[in-house]
Amino acid sequence: MENNQEKKDIYKEREKYRQRAFFMMLEVGIILAVPAFVALFLGKYLDKTNQTGNTLTMIFLAVAFVLSWVIIIRKYIKFNKKIKEIDRKIKESKENVDNPN
Repeated sequence: MENNQEKKDIYKEREKYRQRAFFMMLEVGIILAVPAFVALFLGKYLDKTNQTGNTLTMIFLAVAFVLSWVIIIRKYIKFNKKIKEIDRKIKESKENVDNPN
């Protein structure tokens, strides 16, 4: 009985993370867009005040792009670890059902 409840809890946890994946897609859009807009407006302002053409804008956009991807990759790694842990628990619970020793 306890094993079935544990299995249900694990599947609920996995479903929670599947739903979380949808919201992570929205996060990715925000993570890419916000730094890009800040870099664009800050770069344009500094280029205008320092008369540097578009140099600072391009530098800020490149930095924003790289930093955004670093954040996205770190979030993916963290999320993937949690999913793998849940999958490991599911596998263990299936093995326990098959081998009740």
